[in-house]
Amino acid sequence: MTTTPVISHPRFLPFFLVALAARFGTIALGLVLATVPPDPYSDPETPTRVRDEIRTGSARLIEPWYRFDATWYADVARRGYAGSQGRNGQLGVAFMPALPATMAAADALGLNMFWVGLLTTNLAGAVGTAVLARVAARQLGDPAAGWGTLALFLAFPTAFFCSAPYNESFGLLFAALTLAAWQANRPVVAGVCAFGGSLARLTGVAFGIAAVVDWFTARDRSTLRRALWVTIGSFAGVAAFWGFLWWAVGDPLANLKAHRSWGRPDLSWKNPLRTIESINDPLVPHRWEAVVVLGATILGVRAWRKRGAFWGLVALVPVAQMFASGTLLSAHRIILAALPAFIELADLLRGRRVLLCATLLVFAYAQLTLVNRFVHWQFAG
Repeated sequence: MTTTPVISHPRFLPFFLVALAARFGTIALGLVLATVPPDPYSDPETPTRVRDEIRTGSARLIEPWYRFDATWYADVARRGYAGSQGRNGQLGVAFMPALPATMAAADALGLNMFWVGLLTTNLAGAVGTAVLARVAARQLGDPAAGWGTLALFLAFPTAFFCSAPYNESFGLLFAALTLAAWQANRPVVAGVCAFGGSLARLTGVAFGIAAVVDWFTARDRSTLRRALWVTIGSFAGVAAFWGFLWWAVGDPLANLKAHRSWGRPDLSWKNPLRTIESINDPLVPHRWEAVVVLGATILGVRAWRKRGAFWGLVALVPVAQMFASGTLLSAHRIILAALPAFIELADLLRGRRVLLCATLLVFAYAQLTLVNRFVHWQFAG
């Protein structure tokens, strides 16, 4: 394990402004692409539950960004977990509460929840990316590495989900803040941020697992308090949500059970094998997702070897969760939670400008393709 070099922190504002420009640029790109045929609503099977409501108000401009899970977040915000269900048996309890709670609060205050949903996720995504860049600069002892990490994350194919009304931006924000607080050895702040992260994405438990393993491998009494706060915060977030579901729908594990309606099998010891088999699924193959997961795994192992168990496991636990789920469905989006992998990739590409530029071009082209698919109601992750 290497120690974190002590360098002066790069300024937050430049990172934030670039990230914010990327986020709103992505929104604009999606709105332009949405005007290009075909019209997704020419297909009678295209869901319209949110379209009809959003088009009656000022948020009709941003309707193309309310697709797939975004419509479910809006539905949960409007109808609550007990009332949110789809025509094919899907249940809103499958979605974590960070974004639905934000949208519901906005609605209660008389604000347009669709605008608030889009704007808050983009702001959270920009702040989270900027914090991640500062974490990378400190971790690698090189301010330029912060810019490399920023560029790689912004260009990553599924990073556009930080512009969509999804929980990804909240997960990114709280995860980056947890990493920053861990670096600065601020136990309480790290624990609070880990709590928030677990209310945004189930991958938030990675911090609790990582903190426990890191402490037991290092046995450093000076970091015990930090490990305890992060562990408690990480698992308390999930426990709080499950406790709320117990009260709201009568089943604390409804969140886990609901995922079967989205093509994920029930928990089983066979799921790792099923995950591998899903690479060549005859209906929806997940070959590119497999490539992304393999890359994240390699980078996670590198992070463990060079930075310690905590950094490695924060990247590797989301991979393990995918194998436990029995499918690589949406793996290229879920992997956004493996933040140390982006830091390691930036480290590998330091001083290799041609390779870095080539990587960014490939990432950006893939993201453009996926954004176009997303706004046209074609599955993109």
